[in-house]
Amino acid sequence: MPLPPYVKTVLRRLNEAGYEAYVVGGAVRSWLLNRPIHDYDITTNALPEQIREVFSDRKIVDIGIRHGTVTIVDHKNTVEVTTYRTESGYTDHRHPDHVEYTGSVKEDCARRDFTVNALCYNPKEGVLDFFEGRKDLENRLIRAVNDPLERFDEDALRILRALRFAAQLEFAVEEKTKAALLDKAEGLGYVSQERITGELIKTFEAPGFPPILKEFPEIFELLIPELREYDEAYRRRIEDMIDHSPDNAVVRMALLLSGLDDVSRSDEILRRLKYSNADRYAVTNLLACAKMPAETRIDMRRILNKLTVPEEQFIGFRCALDPSVDQERLSSLCAAIRKDGDCYSLKQLEVTGKDLKELGLKGSRISMSINACLNAVIEEQVPNTREDLMNYLRKLTG
Repeated sequence: MPLPPYVKTVLRRLNEAGYEAYVVGGAVRSWLLNRPIHDYDITTNALPEQIREVFSDRKIVDIGIRHGTVTIVDHKNTVEVTTYRTESGYTDHRHPDHVEYTGSVKEDCARRDFTVNALCYNPKEGVLDFFEGRKDLENRLIRAVNDPLERFDEDALRILRALRFAAQLEFAVEEKTKAALLDKAEGLGYVSQERITGELIKTFEAPGFPPILKEFPEIFELLIPELREYDEAYRRRIEDMIDHSPDNAVVRMALLLSGLDDVSRSDEILRRLKYSNADRYAVTNLLACAKMPAETRIDMRRILNKLTVPEEQFIGFRCALDPSVDQERLSSLCAAIRKDGDCYSLKQLEVTGKDLKELGLKGSRISMSINACLNAVIEEQVPNTREDLMNYLRKLTG
């Protein structure tokens, strides 16, 4: 496994000090799958104070030290080093009541969520695989470590992590793990909404989300109960739309909410889910433009005037929403509008509020009149020149 120098250094220094140390979890999984590695976590039998002693010459961050994690800073790189531990007593179905250090790397791996995340590696020993994680990688399965009912009872967020990993890796969820996560789904009520939404967004944007939505509708309906209002025909339609959608979380959430009666209800749902303002505005903007005509260049100018999201996002949404829409035609219309500099926004208009004041307009009449100018230009009733627009305004206000 190719390791960056700063990770090799951490492993080497722990080994030279007499401790075991392994890269663990996602980095090993990603390497075995030939996928990009974004960060490296290390597990060791060194206690936190011993880790601090080994790296006394480095900057140390102690935020996670209560749970045995010491973060070592190497220039711009950080590595989390965590002492082998066992966990017990998950009263809140989310966090362990008791954490105890152990000298066994196998016991440490046994507390982890899924077999594909319980793999360890160091350059001397290669891969340690106590729970057949490599076999599950080969079979493209997400399987809980040991008893899946216990794993999901300990931490209900693992239910969504299972779906997220399956969607990201395009794996299936192993049958006993699937049965257990459905059985324990109500435990998601113990998880903070922010953590739930974080997992949802990662799942929505993953390439394998469409089959996960089909296989686990109960989970998504538990989190977004309004989806239960759809009849069977619209449920099938939603699945088809998601099948044909881009891997974009905003687009897919808009598609999921597209069958509700008005945009304000969707906004309420997104607020309840604690979506960020930016994502909430993006989803509701797509829904607000969902039924606007999109056949002609004039239609597209109207849409672009209202859009606050990238046009590629709208095109992906619109074509998934309505299979009859010609994606190439929409893209060509937008490209032509951009190329020719068509006016579809107030900032492109060749008159300003100052010009309207020169005509003696005041207050709300300025806003009404300048928007009338923009509409006339979009509709090709008036050219976007100052002279033509001033003449149009004189007639309009005369």
